[in-house]
Amino acid sequence: MISSVMFISAGVLSLLATWLVLVCMRAGEKSADIQRNISFLVGGSIVCILLAILELGFIASTGLVLTLTTVAGVTTLLVQNLYLLGVWQHGVRGLGLLLLPLTAIPLFLIPFLPQETSAQWVEAQSFLQTGHLLLSMVAYAILTMAALYAVMQLRLDYALKNKQMSFFVQVMPSLADISNYLFVHVRWATWLLGLSILTGLAWQWLETQHFALLNHKVLLAIFAWVMLFTLNHLRQKASWHHNRASKMVLLAYATLMLAYFGVKIIQNTH
Repeated sequence: MISSVMFISAGVLSLLATWLVLVCMRAGEKSADIQRNISFLVGGSIVCILLAILELGFIASTGLVLTLTTVAGVTTLLVQNLYLLGVWQHGVRGLGLLLLPLTAIPLFLIPFLPQETSAQWVEAQSFLQTGHLLLSMVAYAILTMAALYAVMQLRLDYALKNKQMSFFVQVMPSLADISNYLFVHVRWATWLLGLSILTGLAWQWLETQHFALLNHKVLLAIFAWVMLFTLNHLRQKASWHHNRASKMVLLAYATLMLAYFGVKIIQNTH
């Protein structure tokens, strides 16, 4: 009950922060007071999410305990943390108009997710497994940010080509800035996802004395990593095409989402 109230409170705070971002963008003013208020609301949302996942028993004596609820909560928490860091570094930008409402959606839905039995939980039993799970969640959160930048890049490119300068398009960063932010997040996601795969395989070897490379999660994660690595290579070779790169980021994100959540959801329905 307490966790449900905390998740819903975080969703409300996220929507209030969205409203402040909208007011800031429409007024064309980026004062320190508005930025402070937005930071306060997002920070409050982060605290509420943290309290909620702790109430659900996210941290156990042996390590992390993962359910669909706690993973969704932690991912949302990490994404909002990344946004908050961006506000502190670059000020209030139009990204909040897209990111904050999207993070509010799972926060309102989480309290209504079906209760999972203990047999469906993933409970870390070692430091290596805990590290693997943390790396996986951080990589997914950073790739979520990259996917949002990819959507913004595709939308801005389409708007410029068709001269459809809506309000949302006008408050976006420039294409050059979006491309730079996108590449930074792709680069970090590539490193973290690669480490996640390696630590996962190492944990498999220590536990079972063999590598389960044909496991659906491993194959999908490797496929997503190959796409991200290819994007990094293209960037270094100056062959980074905006639209193609954005679509590859979205495909990699969808693949990783399927690896982490898709199979779990399908299993829960049977």
